[in-house]
Amino acid sequence: MVEVDQLLRSRVGHHSARLFLAALVGGEHRVAFSSAAQLRRAAEIDARFADLGLGLADTSVMALAERHSHPILTFDFEHFRAAPPRDGYWRLVIDEARFARAIGER
Repeated sequence: MVEVDQLLRSRVGHHSARLFLAALVGGEHRVAFSSAAQLRRAAEIDARFADLGLGLADTSVMALAERHSHPILTFDFEHFRAAPPRDGYWRLVIDEARFARAIGER
Protein backbone atom coordinates (compact mmCIF):
# COMPACT_ATOMS: atom_id res chain seq x y z
CA MET A 1 0.00 0.00 0.00
CA VAL A 2 2.94 2.34 0.60
CA GLU A 3 4.20 1.68 -2.93
CA VAL A 4 0.75 2.34 -4.44
CA ASP A 5 0.41 5.55 -2.43
CA GLN A 6 3.82 6.76 -3.61
CA LEU A 7 3.12 5.86 -7.23
CA LEU A 8 -0.27 7.55 -7.21
CA ARG A 9 1.12 10.72 -5.63
CA SER A 10 4.07 10.93 -8.05
CA ARG A 11 2.32 9.82 -11.26
CA VAL A 12 -1.37 10.64 -10.94
CA GLY A 13 -1.91 13.11 -8.11
CA HIS A 14 -2.55 13.58 -4.42
CA HIS A 15 -6.32 13.40 -4.86
CA SER A 16 -6.07 9.89 -6.33
CA ALA A 17 -3.78 8.82 -3.50
CA ARG A 18 -6.30 10.08 -0.94
CA LEU A 19 -9.08 8.18 -2.73
CA PHE A 20 -6.95 5.04 -2.53
CA LEU A 21 -6.36 5.62 1.19
CA ALA A 22 -10.10 6.13 1.75
CA ALA A 23 -10.77 2.87 -0.11
CA LEU A 24 -8.27 1.07 2.16
CA VAL A 25 -9.86 2.51 5.28
CA GLY A 26 -13.31 1.61 3.92
CA GLY A 27 -12.32 -2.01 3.45
CA GLU A 28 -12.44 -2.00 -0.35
CA HIS A 29 -8.91 -3.40 -0.52
CA ARG A 30 -7.20 -5.99 1.60
CA VAL A 31 -3.61 -5.65 2.83
CA ALA A 32 -1.50 -8.76 2.24
CA PHE A 33 1.59 -9.55 4.26
CA SER A 34 4.53 -11.54 2.97
CA SER A 35 5.25 -14.94 4.44
CA ALA A 36 8.77 -16.32 4.74
CA ALA A 37 8.14 -18.33 1.57
CA GLN A 38 7.04 -15.24 -0.32
CA LEU A 39 10.10 -13.32 0.85
CA ARG A 40 12.28 -16.21 -0.37
CA ARG A 41 10.51 -16.05 -3.74
CA ALA A 42 11.03 -12.28 -3.85
CA ALA A 43 14.75 -12.87 -3.23
CA GLU A 44 14.81 -15.48 -6.03
CA ILE A 45 13.16 -13.05 -8.45
CA ASP A 46 15.60 -10.31 -7.43
CA ALA A 47 18.58 -12.63 -8.00
CA ARG A 48 17.24 -13.90 -11.33
CA PHE A 49 16.83 -10.35 -12.64
CA ALA A 50 19.77 -8.82 -10.74
CA ASP A 51 20.72 -6.61 -13.67
CA LEU A 52 17.39 -4.76 -13.39
CA GLY A 53 17.82 -3.59 -9.79
CA LEU A 54 14.19 -4.40 -8.97
CA GLY A 55 14.34 -4.11 -5.19
CA LEU A 56 12.21 -5.55 -2.41
CA ALA A 57 9.04 -3.56 -3.17
CA ASP A 58 8.71 -4.78 -6.76
CA THR A 59 9.86 -8.34 -6.10
CA SER A 60 7.52 -8.68 -3.10
CA VAL A 61 4.61 -7.54 -5.25
CA MET A 62 5.67 -10.01 -7.94
CA ALA A 63 5.93 -12.90 -5.47
CA LEU A 64 2.53 -12.11 -3.98
CA ALA A 65 0.85 -11.70 -7.38
CA GLU A 66 2.43 -14.92 -8.60
CA ARG A 67 1.33 -16.89 -5.54
CA HIS A 68 -2.25 -15.65 -5.51
CA SER A 69 -2.81 -14.91 -9.24
CA HIS A 70 -3.57 -11.28 -8.42
CA PRO A 71 -3.36 -8.39 -10.88
CA ILE A 72 -0.75 -5.73 -10.18
CA LEU A 73 -1.28 -1.99 -9.88
CA THR A 74 1.93 -0.35 -11.08
CA PHE A 75 3.25 2.39 -13.30
CA ASP A 76 6.64 0.65 -13.41
CA PHE A 77 5.85 -1.03 -16.71
CA GLU A 78 9.51 -1.39 -17.68
CA HIS A 79 10.43 -3.58 -14.70
CA PHE A 80 7.29 -5.69 -14.81
CA ARG A 81 7.71 -6.22 -18.56
CA ALA A 82 11.42 -7.10 -18.19
CA ALA A 83 10.90 -9.56 -15.30
CA PRO A 84 8.00 -11.84 -16.29
CA PRO A 85 6.65 -14.55 -14.00
CA ARG A 86 7.27 -18.24 -14.62
CA ASP A 87 4.08 -18.62 -16.63
CA GLY A 88 4.00 -15.77 -19.11
CA TYR A 89 3.26 -12.20 -18.13
CA TRP A 90 1.93 -10.09 -15.27
CA ARG A 91 -1.72 -9.07 -15.27
CA LEU A 92 -1.56 -5.33 -14.80
CA VAL A 93 -4.48 -3.23 -13.57
CA ILE A 94 -3.43 -0.33 -15.79
CA ASP A 95 -2.90 -0.97 -19.50
CA GLU A 96 0.49 0.47 -20.42
CA ALA A 97 -0.50 1.61 -23.93
CA ARG A 98 -3.72 3.29 -22.74
CA PHE A 99 -1.85 5.03 -19.94
CA ALA A 100 0.80 6.31 -22.36
CA ARG A 101 -1.89 7.68 -24.69
CA ALA A 102 -3.71 9.30 -21.77
CA ILE A 103 -0.65 11.23 -20.65
CA GLY A 104 0.49 11.99 -24.19
CA GLU A 105 3.59 9.77 -24.37
CA ARG A 106 4.58 7.61 -27.31
